Amino acid sequence: MKKVKSFFSMFARLFRERPLIFFMLFSFFENLLIETLSRHSLIEAFVHMFCHPVGFLLNTLIIMFTVSFALLFRRRLFGLVMLSAPWLICGIVNCALLTFRVTPLAAIDFQIVKLSLIAVYLSPFQRILLYAGVAVFVAGVITLWILGPKISGKVHYGRNVATIAGIFICIFLTLNIARSMKAIGTDFGNLAGAYDDYGFVYCFSSSVLDTGIDKPEDYSEEEIHKIVSDLGETSFDSTIKPDIILIQLESFIDPKTIKGLTFSDDPAPTHTYLRKNFSHGNLHVPSFGGGTANTEFEVLTGIDLTLFGPGEYPYKTILLSETCESIAYNLKELGYSTHAIHNHTGNFYDRDKVYPNLGFDSFQSLEYMYGYETTSYGWCKDKILTEEILTALDYTDAENGVAGDTPRFVWTVSVQGHGKYPTTADTSYPMVIDVEGADYSKKEMYALEYYINQVWEMDMFLGSLISALEDRDRPTLVVAYGDHLPAIGLYEDDVVSGNAYLTEYVTWNNFGLENNELELSSYELSGEIMSWLGFYNGHLNKLYQKKSEDGSSLTEEEYRLLMQSLSYDMLYGENYQFEGEKPYRRTLMRMGTLPIIANEIKYSDGNLYVYGSGFTDKSTVFINNEKQKTVMLSQYSLMVIDVELKDGDAVSTGQASGKKEVLSYSTPVVYDEDLHLHKVE
Repeated sequence: MKKVKSFFSMFARLFRERPLIFFMLFSFFENLLIETLSRHSLIEAFVHMFCHPVGFLLNTLIIMFTVSFALLFRRRLFGLVMLSAPWLICGIVNCALLTFRVTPLAAIDFQIVKLSLIAVYLSPFQRILLYAGVAVFVAGVITLWILGPKISGKVHYGRNVATIAGIFICIFLTLNIARSMKAIGTDFGNLAGAYDDYGFVYCFSSSVLDTGIDKPEDYSEEEIHKIVSDLGETSFDSTIKPDIILIQLESFIDPKTIKGLTFSDDPAPTHTYLRKNFSHGNLHVPSFGGGTANTEFEVLTGIDLTLFGPGEYPYKTILLSETCESIAYNLKELGYSTHAIHNHTGNFYDRDKVYPNLGFDSFQSLEYMYGYETTSYGWCKDKILTEEILTALDYTDAENGVAGDTPRFVWTVSVQGHGKYPTTADTSYPMVIDVEGADYSKKEMYALEYYINQVWEMDMFLGSLISALEDRDRPTLVVAYGDHLPAIGLYEDDVVSGNAYLTEYVTWNNFGLENNELELSSYELSGEIMSWLGFYNGHLNKLYQKKSEDGSSLTEEEYRLLMQSLSYDMLYGENYQFEGEKPYRRTLMRMGTLPIIANEIKYSDGNLYVYGSGFTDKSTVFINNEKQKTVMLSQYSLMVIDVELKDGDAVSTGQASGKKEVLSYSTPVVYDEDLHLHKVE
């Protein structure tokens, strides 16, 4: 006991008398702990330290710089705890995240996270531990503030500021040395690999500080005009404008590509049929186990995500304020009506705010869907999407120029295959596909069997959609692909391709497109689709088509640099390619493929009845913009019980997304007692 007391006394004395040495030792051990959490192994953390010593030193210096600001506190111990806690908390969160996804924690995750996701990913016991941990931390901080020691005597602020500046200079020098030695890089294309090589603290710091697209060295009006001139004229070499349905399937891969498994039947028969009979190929995606919106971004815009900062989600940054060339805008130029569908909440990844900046006319999210089923974990099943896609293809809107023969682009994002996946037997419904695999543990097999049966149902949705489209008298192209591998513990060695960033795309058409097999990156997919149809418009689209044409001399590196120049100019620069004025105007996007209508109200015995069409379980009645507790009676009627209504009150309905946000409102109906009072005889 005396030795332990002597040990801590030594550190207390070091903290008081040699704080710089103490901070150095403290930062070293905190960095080692964070790397241990990140790798789920103390041994792996030591391996990283010895294999990447310069990078480990840089990470330690960054922590040391952070905690050194405690030198400016009279309550120095309190300052040390408060300044070091964020790093440790981030390390713990990253450790937890990596148990159910492959992508490590980045700054953008704190913008994306919603409290509702805690219930999805954490068990009740884990949630109790989380809340207890937060409570203990808050209590500890308060206690430390009240009872913690203070520095007696004078605080030498000038000397301490100089010390902090010196540590910052050391970081700058170490960073440059590390980059010159290639011990630290700026390439975060494989985010998980970068965290493994460069360390958590450096990579997370980069995700905070490095956002957007870097300004090209030769960026100028003349250079942009030269690029645009070299792309050639816009042309349309097609006699038809087919309906185009582009489907992003959540966590979808063909289970037959997972090694060591056998199945009672083909788990993806539609996928197998399409691969044999229509154009298909491998698709390189930017995400592994998560990051749906980033694969989505690349497919819609044709921009390589690695041009942005590490871990960045453009949906949460630049696309909230800027429009961008997309396949939707390029098709609108050809007279297409453009529609987005997603069987999850409309505000997730801020899609309700981003889609108007990508050229969509309407967005049908889960709040506007009726009669859907969910999985054991609450994710909407994809079979609802067949009806939703057909509605988007068939509806007309004369007021906005959408006639029966108007070609449609329908962008669809599914959700059924989403994790997490069970580690115990799921008896909520019978499994259609029996799965066996001797190389996997019992827990892994429970997760795989659940996931594969979800894939089978998603594949059935694709089959039902194609069957429905075969009965329509319209030329139609369907392209479907998986956004990333599932976060189910699969790595390179577990899949036939040996690549964790590889999924597949398959297609279907009814107007005789030539069949081919191409390996593409997700940012090339929309450009390839436009090439199949003979649509050559949009600068990014034409840039890809120039690179991919037979005999092209454009290398991958040159293609990437030209893409960077056009993308920077469009999103962050002066829009030289458009003579200073971007042609992509934010659309007046309607939430819901069909408008929700509330056109009649009745007030009887203190109860309000609202009649109309398109109501769902997310429909809420508002009186003078105040939310009311609403009962859904049917798709055509809602009721508010025990409410006071006065002449002149405005009654409307809104589609609620969560407790606070409302995605859209119906046109108000003004209450008139003479017209709307219903007396029961």
